Amino acid sequence: MKHAFPFWLRVELLRLRRWLSTIRHQRTFARLRTEHAADFPFELVSHSSKLARKVDPEWIPLQKNKIHNLDLACARLDRLIIKPGEVFSFCKIVGRTTRRKGYVDGLEMRQGALTAAPGGGLCQMANLLFWMAIQLDLDIVERHRHESDLFPDDERTVPFGMGATVFYNYRDLRFRNNLGQPLLLRVSIQRPMLCGSILSNSPAPFNIQIFETWHRFVRRPDGAVWRENRVAKRVKYLDGRATLEKEIAHNFGHIFYDVTDEWIKREERATSMSSINSGAREPQV
Repeated sequence: MKHAFPFWLRVELLRLRRWLSTIRHQRTFARLRTEHAADFPFELVSHSSKLARKVDPEWIPLQKNKIHNLDLACARLDRLIIKPGEVFSFCKIVGRTTRRKGYVDGLEMRQGALTAAPGGGLCQMANLLFWMAIQLDLDIVERHRHESDLFPDDERTVPFGMGATVFYNYRDLRFRNNLGQPLLLRVSIQRPMLCGSILSNSPAPFNIQIFETWHRFVRRPDGAVWRENRVAKRVKYLDGRATLEKEIAHNFGHIFYDVTDEWIKREERATSMSSINSGAREPQV
């Protein structure tokens, strides 16, 4: 279906609507940064992801540019304090990724196709932040799931579908600090990894495990291959309360890499056995 307005104009209208909505709701957003990281001695969660993925040769220059963009984003995000009740907003802290600010063309998914755009690749940072947030059971105010799976698993340590896509400013990642204690965000590039952690002035009152319970690839009649899984969380409280376990996601995604029919059949067999045995497939996280 052909839109009445060009893409850039639709984007700007959506950005204007989000700006007006933010003013109207008057949320309390985290803004303060600190140089006193020693005031937050307890690491509540940490995670890292590989900067370089196995991609087609044509995308390698854009992947290198992505690392430059991530470095700029780290400078805005690192040492951010999220006080109790405050909302973290990726778009508010990182801002608009323009060439004037030093951002270069990185890989971006736009209207179902891969393209190059200033600031491309920052979804890797959003993925990392979302993963840490759900491991602390923070209140997810806004999150947009990736609709596609762009690259094959390359030492993946997080279940499929547990990322977050951002696009200034109408697709944001927002989460609220509902723990009752201040949180300090640390992010940095330590080649070959993008590293992050969330610290506080006291330990978390629980331990959380996120794990995949079901997974499959499926080839549709039109030849397209889709990926599907289910993800659950297990919360172990330290005050003696009963352990909580519940499903948190049922993900679908169109994949953009080759998957052989033998791999699909092998996954289908594994799925069938998992259903029979009611066993959970728990990746290393």
